[in-house]
Amino acid sequence: MSNVTFDAAPEVFARWITRALGAKVACNGRIVRDIYGQLRLVTTEENAARLMNEIDTLLPELGAYAAPREELVTGVAEEELGEFLQEPSLAVTDDSPLRLIDRRVAGEDWLTPPVKLVDSPQRLVFHSVKGGVGRSTALAITAAHLAARGNNILILDLDLEAPGIGSMLLAAENMPDFGVVDWFAALAAGANSEELLVDMISPSPFISDRAVIDVVPAHGRKPGAYLSKLARAYMPGSACEEFAGLSFAQKADLLIRKLCERRHYDVVLIDAQGGLHETSGSILLGLGAKVLLFATAGNQSFGDLAILFDVLRSAFDPAAGGEDTRGAFKMVHAKAPPQQDALVKFRQDSWDLWRESLYDDETALEVETSALSECVIFNFDVDDEDAPHYPLEIRTDKTYSRFDPRVDIALLTAERYLPAFGSFLRGVDQILGLT
Repeated sequence: MSNVTFDAAPEVFARWITRALGAKVACNGRIVRDIYGQLRLVTTEENAARLMNEIDTLLPELGAYAAPREELVTGVAEEELGEFLQEPSLAVTDDSPLRLIDRRVAGEDWLTPPVKLVDSPQRLVFHSVKGGVGRSTALAITAAHLAARGNNILILDLDLEAPGIGSMLLAAENMPDFGVVDWFAALAAGANSEELLVDMISPSPFISDRAVIDVVPAHGRKPGAYLSKLARAYMPGSACEEFAGLSFAQKADLLIRKLCERRHYDVVLIDAQGGLHETSGSILLGLGAKVLLFATAGNQSFGDLAILFDVLRSAFDPAAGGEDTRGAFKMVHAKAPPQQDALVKFRQDSWDLWRESLYDDETALEVETSALSECVIFNFDVDDEDAPHYPLEIRTDKTYSRFDPRVDIALLTAERYLPAFGSFLRGVDQILGLT
């Protein structure tokens, strides 16, 4: 019996295909992993015929990860294969000519190539792999800061499994009738989602009147069958033909655009689903947003971030054909201690993470010196303050450990938040070009 693992199986399959066909011919096909994890190859009819002669040597190697023998290698016409080759795919290994199409029940937006940044209004995502880092608090403080400077702000709660920014910035009596999940559920069924929009938005009463801060919570005043609506929110497509082909990312983008048609906003702040959720890929890669990645010091935080960055590395693979938006990401050192050595340690750990995953390895680029001068190398020194790895810092402050402006509205005044958030907010201004 084969002892191959889920992770190793695509490489075993690719190695067998390349041995049989040669690297030049092998690339004219795609390995497909189905929702159960079983693998098959879609290639030309000629290649399939050649491989079928040796297929019995592969079955013991792949074990349970092999599709049934009659489905393991499928030959299709050139036109049909061309459509396969256009689908989002992942590199099997750095040196393999073959790529993998990963079929999933959910989370396919992790496979969607990153989209171009939206510049009007700008979108800024607040994301963390772990909870408890003060991400939502930082979003609320950022909203107060930007509004104090006269910017109209739209806040969207896309942390659908742990919603909080709505209740943080809206008193119970100010909650709208509907929220994000109601809109997704209506869209999935093909109901009139448009008519919900006016009853999804409420202005925050905790902010000064220099500018508006509109909040769209995850749910309305009465959540109702929240989990049932949540399940429909994650489902791709719709019963309505107009929206049948839309992914979660495309639906969320549509929602933001619809909301922004109703009023002028300068910035859209998005509270993202934490962790490595199915929707995280949608929010980080599919909304055309700049992204703040929150983390605290420690091996556990950076170990979890390494998993995320491994996925991002595949997403930013040039062969995937997406926009290179690596420069739109920025690390945030949350709950940063005052000790200088701790700040330097976090910065070094952050640089190591980026260098190993998302920065270009200049020495590995096999180009002539003249060509290198014309090639844009995405790489930064550890102390380059403009680099994605160089963190914005939010200092530890017990005042904000139990943040609730409904109890203490002064928490949203500059006098109170600048000691802890001043450096962070100056960085946000620079990211948004508001300096």
